[in-house]
Amino acid sequence: MYGFLLNMWVMKRITEQDLDKAVTLGRITQEEKQMILATPQN
Repeated sequence: MYGFLLNMWVMKRITEQDLDKAVTLGRITQEEKQMILATPQN
């Protein structure tokens, strides 16, 4: 799931709020969310 969300983030298809929800649902960890947010978007 991390890889999928990372790709969606890079393509600007999801927002930080979407990542918050993924953490809440247990799909990714808080650390994974921070790594995604640190990745530049195209």
